[in-house]
Amino acid sequence: MIRKYLSNKAIVQNIATIEELEQLIESGEPLKVMMGQSFDGGQPVDMMKYALFMMNFSDLLNLEGIDVKSNWLIADHFVVDINQDQTRDEAKKQVEQRINYLRRLNEVYAGDIGFVMSSELSRSEGYKKNLETLFKEADSNVDFKELVMKSIPPDRRDNPNALRYPFEELATIQTMDTNVKIGPVREKLYDEPAREFAPVVGFNKYVAIQLTRSFPFGMPEIPAETSEEIEEFGILPYKKGSKGLGDYRIDPMSDSLEKAQELIRSTKDPRSIFDILVIADQAQQRLNGHVGSSHIVKYVGTRLYDASKTGKLLDLELRDIAADYYKNFIYEQLRK
Repeated sequence: MIRKYLSNKAIVQNIATIEELEQLIESGEPLKVMMGQSFDGGQPVDMMKYALFMMNFSDLLNLEGIDVKSNWLIADHFVVDINQDQTRDEAKKQVEQRINYLRRLNEVYAGDIGFVMSSELSRSEGYKKNLETLFKEADSNVDFKELVMKSIPPDRRDNPNALRYPFEELATIQTMDTNVKIGPVREKLYDEPAREFAPVVGFNKYVAIQLTRSFPFGMPEIPAETSEEIEEFGILPYKKGSKGLGDYRIDPMSDSLEKAQELIRSTKDPRSIFDILVIADQAQQRLNGHVGSSHIVKYVGTRLYDASKTGKLLDLELRDIAADYYKNFIYEQLRK
């Protein structure tokens, strides 16, 4: 069942590697699963893909007799102290909104995902020790440092503090004793080198699972450079304002039903329609106590695929189906 679920290309884009995950399952030991997320003032519907995936993933592992502990890491420490994107007061308000959103997802869709604040974790002795271990290894091992540099964007490698972000991230993952890390496809740029350099210092070589890309709704005008990046990595699922496209994202906790459905019905990109349908369908399955996809995903997916290949505009029926699924299995459930 696990292999079948992870092979669903509508949900999972990359996994490194299924064989390692199967070894973890065969060991019978408890597993710890995490997803790290930064945030802004919105609660994107895209986050539901990750929440529902983690719920389903945990349930399937439970059926294999594996105890699972899943956590969202709320990266307030990274947002405030490392990236310095927001003031502490701004971040505090947005953290409360994000936690309330994730708690609501747990309540509605029968999840059991916990929350960890990076600001609290970073003050622990285990975290400090793990961070110190990484910096010491970088000082004494040139090969190790070169491996780490692969995880840093080229334009940031000359920064004197370039190692801080990847080391803080890996110290976080290790302190949480992570076996499986869930994230957007962009994180493969970090996960692939991190899986190489983590074992050098005795850290977990965690299994990395990246879910499928997300795209904006409506008809935004996107600069060519930004469009190329979105084509490769999608938009960040946990930041509504990612790439300046907040007006073309859906926030089920704040946006009216009319606004969300209008965005869906005015969308020309078949991938956006398919993605919201997949999320809503996963939500429906959880409401019914099931894991997997219904026939509607295959039906609509085939037609959307044909539309994307021929360049034809989407017919209104497909967008109406997606809008109705959003209403029935996301909006109305979360806003009860």
